[in-house]
Amino acid sequence: MKYRADPSHQNVPSTLRHYGIRPIKMRGQHFLINDAISHRIVNAASLSEDSVVLEIGAGTGALTRFLTAVAEHVIAIEIDKKLVHLLNCEYESYENLTIANQNVLDLDMTALAATHQTEIFTVVSNLPYNITGPVLDLLITHRKVIKQAIIMVQNEVGTRLVATPGTKAYGILSIVMPYYFQIESLFRVAGGNFIPRPEVESVVLRLTPLAEPPVVLKDSSGLFRFVKDTFQQRRKMLHHAVNRHAPGAVEQIARQTGIDLRRRGETLTLAEFAELANAIYDVQ
Repeated sequence: MKYRADPSHQNVPSTLRHYGIRPIKMRGQHFLINDAISHRIVNAASLSEDSVVLEIGAGTGALTRFLTAVAEHVIAIEIDKKLVHLLNCEYESYENLTIANQNVLDLDMTALAATHQTEIFTVVSNLPYNITGPVLDLLITHRKVIKQAIIMVQNEVGTRLVATPGTKAYGILSIVMPYYFQIESLFRVAGGNFIPRPEVESVVLRLTPLAEPPVVLKDSSGLFRFVKDTFQQRRKMLHHAVNRHAPGAVEQIARQTGIDLRRRGETLTLAEFAELANAIYDVQ
C-alpha cells in the first residue's frame, strides 16, 4: 500500500508525558507504540482513497496517523477528554480527520454514516479490553453499514471467536459471531508493543459481514437463547437444555433432527444448533 505521506514516528511515552496523561486501567488503556504493527493493521484494512474509516478508541493516534494517509476520511472516536485534546493538538492539520469525544457504546453508526454521506464504513480499532464484548454487539447491530472491521482484541477473545466444536475455547461467541461475520485471525501482537504492557497477548482479526447468514433460522433469538442456555451448563447432555425449551418433546426432536441428545452442546456445530433451534420452534 502506498501512503500519501509517510507519517512521522511518534514517541508515545514522551507524548503522553508532554500532555500529562497517564493510562487509566479501568478504561483498559494500553497504547500501541510500534509503528510496524500500525502499518500491518492499516494494510490489513485494504483502504483506498474513497474509504471512510471509523476508528474506535483513537488513543494517541498510533493508527490515526496512518489511516488518514490513505483514506478519504477518518472519524476517530475517543472517550478520554485528555486524549481528545492530544489528538486535536497533534493532528489539527489533518483535513480528512474528524475527532469526536464520545463513548462509542452510545454511537449510532447508521446515523453517523448518513451524517458523513457514506453508505459504508471500514472499522479499525485497537479495542480497549474492557469494552470488547459491547463493541462486538455494536458491530452486529450496525453490520449493514460496515464493509469490514479490523480489530485488535485480547488473544483469549480472538481464540474464542474462531474456536471449533469440541475445543475448550468453543462457546457462545464461537456461535453468535460467525452467524453474522466471516472471521479471520490475521496475526498476534506481543505485550511489549504497548505501554503499559498488558499481561496477555493480543490478536488482530478481520470481521467481514455476511450477505446472508450461513444457516436458515425460523427464529434467530430462539437460537441464541438456546445456545446461551446450553453453554451455561456446558458439561451437561443436550437433552436437559432441549427439555427446558421444549418440555416433553425431547424424543420427538431427537428423531426429527437425528442429533444424539446425549452429546454436550460444546460438540455441536452452528448448523446443528440451528437444526435443534428450528425443531424447538416447531413444537413451541
